[in-house]
Amino acid sequence: MGLASNLRAHEYRKKRLYRVVWTFSILTIAAFVFSFLISNLLITRQQQSLLYQEKMRSVRITLSQFVNNAAVPLAQNDVLTLNTLLKEATSSISGLLYVAIVDQKNVIRAHTDPAKIGKIFEESLNGGKRSRDADISTATYILPTGERVLELSRPVMFTKKNLGSVYLAISRNVINGEINKQISASVRSMFYLGIALLMLLVGAAFFLCMPLKRELTAEGEALQLASEQPCESQAGGKNGVPCTSDLVEGEPANLLNPYREEITRTQVTVLFAGIKGFKAYTEARDPQEVLDDLNQYLSVATDCIVAYGGYVDKFIGDAVIAVFGNTPLWADHSERAVSAAVAIQEALQNAAGNGNPLLSKVGIGISSGVVLSGHIGTEEKKAFTFIGESFKVAYSLNVMAGPGEIIMSKDVYQSVEQNVSVEPLAPREMAQRTEAWENFRLIKLIERKDYSRGLSR
Repeated sequence: MGLASNLRAHEYRKKRLYRVVWTFSILTIAAFVFSFLISNLLITRQQQSLLYQEKMRSVRITLSQFVNNAAVPLAQNDVLTLNTLLKEATSSISGLLYVAIVDQKNVIRAHTDPAKIGKIFEESLNGGKRSRDADISTATYILPTGERVLELSRPVMFTKKNLGSVYLAISRNVINGEINKQISASVRSMFYLGIALLMLLVGAAFFLCMPLKRELTAEGEALQLASEQPCESQAGGKNGVPCTSDLVEGEPANLLNPYREEITRTQVTVLFAGIKGFKAYTEARDPQEVLDDLNQYLSVATDCIVAYGGYVDKFIGDAVIAVFGNTPLWADHSERAVSAAVAIQEALQNAAGNGNPLLSKVGIGISSGVVLSGHIGTEEKKAFTFIGESFKVAYSLNVMAGPGEIIMSKDVYQSVEQNVSVEPLAPREMAQRTEAWENFRLIKLIERKDYSRGLSR
């Protein structure tokens, strides 16, 4: 039972540690991905704003150059020079729709479309809006074709005299397209960087898990090998693997860490099962028959106890002493102890038809209380055990129980009273106690929870 419990404890710790490590890794990776997406979005928006501001600064500089170069030709009404100026300067402006130079009367003197020279320049916002920043006026509107237009204008001054204005219109669709193209290249670079960092995080998580996996695997293999190989000596098993007798006996994996040495105080429920009339039975039977029948009873009882998260503390003759405690995997120790007792009686009754008379003569006592648990013994031999008044009480209740009966203490009944039907027993003086105790005979378990699935979780 010690090795089996240690193996179950090892597997439980292994699964729990794996869940903790991988949950932490997944949360870290998820936090990284979320942070990366948010930062990427913020950086993209910031880049878009900066690129747009840079583009507009370039357009304003170009407009200022037109205004400065057009002052003298416009004052001299030199239409040829003005149009030559436009042809030379507009070829490098992306997204340009038109540039127009008009005089004081709003007559076009130069235009990127020569057919419009000499005509009146008509401003049309088409539902847009106009704003002014210093001496530059900005208008935004949409053409019937759906083209979004940004038009900037600035007056042409010569010797503090207004000679006219320069209008420069560009397509915001083209500008946004260029900006998005530049942003796409930056986003791709950041995406590749994010993928590289993500792979680095996954690799780091895997790398951190490998030592843990090797340690737990080696520990599990050692325990498994110890359970499979017989001892050659008291000092150790084959290949230096400790044998069953060298390990700390009787460690309950569900209650304590298998390798803790200190004494702990624990609230538990104790189940004490014993055969009624066992002495008279042994005197009239062959020893081998007695042993076979006893082993069948012990096997049935042990299976039911383990299935409900209990731990078999001791086999004393015909008695089985089991302990149920609360752990992260198991809860409601009193409910599980009562359910296990009912399961034992049912399983024994079902198997009694095979001719084993012991199976129908088992009485069970159940009590609850605080016990001390830890390793007790000498340097040569230590055993894990429990110490507490609850064991004496459980034994006394077992003595009170008849064949096939289950007797529980008041504390246990108060924990499960919503789920059981009982018969109160008359107060009775317990062994070595002066006060009377109230006890209850279990009549029926109203609802039994499926605790047995916990072993596979």
